[in-house]
Amino acid sequence: MKLIGCWFVTLGILARYALYRLGIGRRPSFTARWDRVEAVYRQITRMDPRIRVRHAERCPPRHPAVYAGNHTKLDDPFFVCYAVQESSGYTMHTRFVMRDDFFQGFPWSWLPFDMNEIAEMGGSYNISQKSPSLAQLKPLVDMLLAPDSFVIFPGGGRSTSGHWLEAHLGDEPGSIAFFLAQAQRRDPELAVPAVPVGRTYNPVKKVSAVIVGAARCLEPGARREGQRAFDEALFTDLGDLVEIHALHLLSGLFYLRARHGIAAPRSAAALASDCRAVLEAIPGRYIDPALPGELDRDVAAALRYLARHGMVRRESAGYRPEIGTILAARPHTTRFRIENPVQYHVNQIVHLADVCVALENAVLNRV
Repeated sequence: MKLIGCWFVTLGILARYALYRLGIGRRPSFTARWDRVEAVYRQITRMDPRIRVRHAERCPPRHPAVYAGNHTKLDDPFFVCYAVQESSGYTMHTRFVMRDDFFQGFPWSWLPFDMNEIAEMGGSYNISQKSPSLAQLKPLVDMLLAPDSFVIFPGGGRSTSGHWLEAHLGDEPGSIAFFLAQAQRRDPELAVPAVPVGRTYNPVKKVSAVIVGAARCLEPGARREGQRAFDEALFTDLGDLVEIHALHLLSGLFYLRARHGIAAPRSAAALASDCRAVLEAIPGRYIDPALPGELDRDVAAALRYLARHGMVRRESAGYRPEIGTILAARPHTTRFRIENPVQYHVNQIVHLADVCVALENAVLNRV
């Protein structure tokens, strides 16, 4: 019965938006009734079975806060917002920053409604991706002073290569410390934490893990050097929030076998043994909780996934890497994760030195 009420509220907002598009009335907002709309959104997207939040208790219990995330999929803002809501018992909603030119051209311009308006109704704040002006950034500081919170992706855009933090803002990611420093300058009594949040999508299981990292606060009065050091530490924290799954491990093993010219097939059992050796060598990393107990099954599923995408070939003796396909240089478009899932998933973990060493040892039988 409660869900039916949520649907009535949501459809009512959509009806008011239709009238607004006809010039009747003001534009409504989903966020004004987010407690109702969010339940409908979760049902439509089937988000509950597709997300697993780890360390939700690390989310600040109240506003304000800045949540800094990696960005690999279009719906990342909703997954991070979901983590914040779950940590607060669905009493706290947060906004998110997105680029202002995403919904341009076909098919967006052909729709009878404005997707940028729909996004803003759902809590987005739209800014220029490459060169946001101070006038665009000031309202974000005002949000923190309200107090309110927002999610931002410091890379400035989605990673198409698979790299955990891919900069689209020039030579380095955007500064989270800037917002904290500006808010603290205007209200010295206000402590605004920055919270790293990492989302790992497993395309084999079609499940996402959202890991909340430990919050950091900027030292009061920090100058530019201190702000840069703060950002570097925050991004390092964010880099550790990868949840490693079987596809990561197999991608690393096959990529290194291809690099070393090892074309011989390897059985699924032997590959599972290699994965187990890697897991034992990286005890401090976040691992898919189901992986240790279901390693053979997860490895088999990931092998089928790689075979479907032409990365490996199944033979009687095992799985042979398609070396030319694995090492092929392809443009980093939005299709790269489908065209070369091995390189894409290797790129997600390549910054984790201990994981790379463990994979190399497994391939070269140094274990």
